[in-house]
Amino acid sequence: MKAQFAENKKVSIEADGFKINVDLPKTMGGDNSAPDPFVMLKASLLACSSVHLLFFLEKAGLKKEDFHLELDTVTDDNGDIKKAIIKVFIPEYFPQDKESVLKGIISNCKVGKHLKAEKAVELIRK
Repeated sequence: MKAQFAENKKVSIEADGFKINVDLPKTMGGDNSAPDPFVMLKASLLACSSVHLLFFLEKAGLKKEDFHLELDTVTDDNGDIKKAIIKVFIPEYFPQDKESVLKGIISNCKVGKHLKAEKAVELIRK
């Protein structure tokens, strides 16, 4: 990986042949033209959790369109994440006896394992 500075507070990251742009909010002197690094961290957790769900759904033969995820965070006074709550919206037909398996699979996300904050997976029937 390689980082290069661009105009103002923008940074361009080259990672495995992909270009990822980050910027800071206007309140921090940036132009708010791209996600800030903290947003990218949270997006990485949600993306990793989503991929784990996707693999589970493919293996189980379930339609991915019937599921979606959201991330809520609880922060302290400094804005540090104290708890990350991964909400998985599941259809009514999803078997209750598979819920703990699903939570475990999502909890195995490698990004989440590297966060010190408490993590929780909540299943929400649509």
